[in-house]
Amino acid sequence: MARFKILRWTVLGTVLLGLTACKKNDDPTPGPNDTKRRTVLTYMVADNNLYSFAERDINEMEAGWSTRFDGRLVVFLYPVAKTSGYAPRRTDYDEDPRLLLIERDDRTDVISSRVLKRYDRTMDPTDPATMRRVIDEVMQLAPAESYGLVLWSHGSGWLTQGLSRPLRGVASPLLSVADEPGAALPSETTAPEDGVTAYSFGASDSHGGEMEVDELARALPTETTFDFILFDACHMAGIEVAWELRERTEYLIASAAETLANGFPYEAILGPMFEATADVKMIAREFYDYYNGQSGSFQSATVGVIRCDRLPEVAAAMRSLCESGLPAGGISYAGQQYGRKALDFDNTFYDLSDFVRRTWGTVNTAGVARFDTALDEAVIYRAATPWLFKDKEGAIRILTHCGVSCYLPKASQPQTLEAYRSRCEWSTVSGMGSLLP
Repeated sequence: MARFKILRWTVLGTVLLGLTACKKNDDPTPGPNDTKRRTVLTYMVADNNLYSFAERDINEMEAGWSTRFDGRLVVFLYPVAKTSGYAPRRTDYDEDPRLLLIERDDRTDVISSRVLKRYDRTMDPTDPATMRRVIDEVMQLAPAESYGLVLWSHGSGWLTQGLSRPLRGVASPLLSVADEPGAALPSETTAPEDGVTAYSFGASDSHGGEMEVDELARALPTETTFDFILFDACHMAGIEVAWELRERTEYLIASAAETLANGFPYEAILGPMFEATADVKMIAREFYDYYNGQSGSFQSATVGVIRCDRLPEVAAAMRSLCESGLPAGGISYAGQQYGRKALDFDNTFYDLSDFVRRTWGTVNTAGVARFDTALDEAVIYRAATPWLFKDKEGAIRILTHCGVSCYLPKASQPQTLEAYRSRCEWSTVSGMGSLLP
């Protein structure tokens, strides 16, 4: 198993509904008159080859839950369909999308979380209207003074639906999907001509959908600023993503590279999530420490914490560099990358700071210094293991890591470049979209 610890196999079906009646000391169902300090919603689009990991992560949330937390943890789970090759081979398997209120039970052989609401599978979890509906209902059913949001699924940064193909890497044999009952290995796919393989955020096998980042930003409520948004998904620590979400959250926690299917160590990060002021640095540090403590290919992680209210200064410094003009050598594409060539993600996610230094470092030292200062104030925590997927095909050596990635305009990627200029606001506000004619 890929978790490096024994996790119980859980039953999400009729047991889930029956537990409330069996437990003696359940709290009443949350309501508008029972406000806590913080509610955290985990939005799980698990209608794909990651479903078994969703079950495991829910188990970890239950194991880490404590009555001392002044808050609630709610999970929107959209499971894989029974007919999917990734569905568990269990007669009691429940494929209904549902809201779960995470509760702890000392018994370790069942899920103890309570169903707050059920939904119909006809709704698409990657539709922004669905996400907004779920968020609104969580705020009604589990009201709080503040909110956090975890977005759990596949991911590929800002890349848009028009460029998408099924992503192969997040459930590769390395991640032990084959160890799961009924699981099949993902099929090999052919990448688009310009080398882009994408999901944006989320992947629903039942609906064939994905959610583009600008649509995601519009799905989030404008009247509420989340204390944090955590992406348990690949490649979401992009400057383009952060810019789109800058007015929706105080902090963004995400990885510039692939995130192993095991995801964040929820048992360890719930405490920091429910501090009076969410300890966003500790959430990221627990993630890094967990993977840095592994060995071989599993010692693989990058993570950054972005303070979103400081992003305008980063954009201004970037624009100043772009307006100063490119040096004779043009854009440097020689810097640190976070996308594996084996997955057709190379030449897509570059280290933002390394790009700036390599492009302008010898011709505009003052401008680079201003940019460095702005970035240091915006990215308040960053960490990376020495390698990504060491000893595996396309392993990446991490020589530098600023906590956030960027796309670099390329004439050889006309579809991607057009989408970057037309759909990605960062390309305009930073001036990066105009670096090429």
